[in-house]
Amino acid sequence: MKTGKGNLTGTKYFFVHACVEIVCFYLLRVHYPAVMAGAIALSYDFVAFLPQGFIGDFIIKHKKIPYETIGHLLMAASVFAVASPVKAVHFAGYLILAFGNAILHECGAVATVADSEGRIFPSALFVSGGSFGVVIGQTLGIAQVSPYFLILPLLLSEALCLSAKTSLRKETYPEFRVVNGKLSAGIVLLIAFAVTAVRSYIGYAVPISWNKELWQTFFLFFIMGVGKALGGFLADTFGAKKTAFIGTLAAVPFLLFGDQLMVVSCIGVFFFSMTMSITFAMCLSVLKKNPGIAFGITTAGLFLGILPVFFVQFGLFVNAVLITVFSVLSFFLLRFSLADEEPAG
Repeated sequence: MKTGKGNLTGTKYFFVHACVEIVCFYLLRVHYPAVMAGAIALSYDFVAFLPQGFIGDFIIKHKKIPYETIGHLLMAASVFAVASPVKAVHFAGYLILAFGNAILHECGAVATVADSEGRIFPSALFVSGGSFGVVIGQTLGIAQVSPYFLILPLLLSEALCLSAKTSLRKETYPEFRVVNGKLSAGIVLLIAFAVTAVRSYIGYAVPISWNKELWQTFFLFFIMGVGKALGGFLADTFGAKKTAFIGTLAAVPFLLFGDQLMVVSCIGVFFFSMTMSITFAMCLSVLKKNPGIAFGITTAGLFLGILPVFFVQFGLFVNAVLITVFSVLSFFLLRFSLADEEPAG
């Protein structure tokens, strides 16, 4: 099983993703330590998530541009912009930050797919790094740590990206075959988009009133990150369809009944996180020559899934019903669309 190059690139971009989210969530929290301002958070998410498909497509078609450095320079510039007392500049700083984030996410997606040899794990490893970066960045921002420290994750991320720059600029990509070949590309992409949106919503709807201490927050995000990475590994080893079952139906009782019990809740979050890379692999199976657009479809789904959080809040009972219904729906959609000929590699 040839996985060395792919795993190395996935590991590099694991740390890149973590560093990027450290910077982003530090800046989001340092000015809004209790709760992020609604307009700022919504605008940031809009720019960070929605344009990624277009950015990835541009990266693939114009390989000579130093995207990695551009992304980091934008993020560095945003540090100064968000510190401005001028509201318009402050607001624009978050848009610059989000755009730099989107560029670097697409760099990671394209590079890890290019070296993956048709396996899901390298991209899953890359994606999982974000969970660690989010909680570290939020913690440092709430603690009002000096912004000068941000030079460290920015420099580390740039160095790692440059060490993998040949991967980003490869001309061909391996094939992924995780979907039912009888389905049209449009149906597969629609299902992947819908399941990603559902997963995104559930991630914010899960009741976790036990999460009161800093160490509990760290543990929750640690479990989430490990679940994302392990999901890719299990999909490669046992098949995407079997992994999807665990990540949808098996997670439901733990998610619903873990509100007061950390261990139970974390088992649910762990299972639930395992489907993250499967929807990406579904998109890759039909967009064989364009992992940039494939990744962008999943990030657009993530944005759709978090939209309700900004406009409506449901009670525990309604959330429980929605989590159950959406999880069952996701299971049947994945069962319908994923192939039986597995595992990969």
